[in-house]
Amino acid sequence: METDRKEHFKAQFEKYYPVLCRIAHGYVSDPDDCEDIVQDLFVSVWNHAKDELPDEELGAYLKTAVRNNCISFLRQRQRMGVVSIDDKCIAVSGKSSDEEPVTDYESLLEHVLAAMPPKCRDVFMMSKLQKMRYKEIAETLGISEKTVENHIGKAFKIIRNYSAKHPFTIILLPQLIKTGLWILQ
Repeated sequence: METDRKEHFKAQFEKYYPVLCRIAHGYVSDPDDCEDIVQDLFVSVWNHAKDELPDEELGAYLKTAVRNNCISFLRQRQRMGVVSIDDKCIAVSGKSSDEEPVTDYESLLEHVLAAMPPKCRDVFMMSKLQKMRYKEIAETLGISEKTVENHIGKAFKIIRNYSAKHPFTIILLPQLIKTGLWILQ
């Protein structure tokens, strides 16, 4: 019976491993970290006998678990202050202007936020930093949800324009916004 379980587990591993690595790569840029996360997940699946779930339940479980493990990995890495070489913001500019190259996340965020009008910046920070819903923001500021949507749209337009002007300084900004790794403390 143990041999059957091993064969079944091996088949599930071969079926889901590439899919789970692709999902993990959507969250974590380093392929080695992605593989570690997925392999750790399979160890956990084996240890807790989750491989005995029906196939469709196992697939859903694995996809959810890998996403959650990636988020936990990113949070842990953020707490420890570890940033891989792939995640460095590198400033390369041919201009000799007054602008300082952005080399760390906090100053990158400050530069982008400084480019936004005050109300737009407040709405954006409430939405992305404080993780408030549009309805909550609207109630807090006494504005409509549509106005909140407009401010968020304007903020992202400013971010895109900033990105076009400073292509190498904000390589990670979209990912930082998506994952919430750039929360100021």
